Amino acid sequence: AVKIRDTSMEPTIKANEYIFIEFNSLLNNKDIGLFKVNNKIMVRRFYSKKGQITLKPDNKEFEELKITNSDNFYIIGKVLGK
Repeated sequence: AVKIRDTSMEPTIKANEYIFIEFNSLLNNKDIGLFKVNNKIMVRRFYSKKGQITLKPDNKEFEELKITNSDNFYIIGKVLGK
């Protein structure tokens, strides 16, 4: 289990809730995943379209992140639930 520290996925996942991760799992569009992007760990919804990966928060106060070739990007796993 991993403890969420920010509010980027509210209301789906609230800050200070624990989530369960399936490590090294394949992700489909709209799946919630645990990612490492440029040495920052984050939970976001995964979208892939024509080779472009976008990570989107559920909380609209946070911006989506488009992954580029210059990003150090790693999918840690798929969020199974809380």
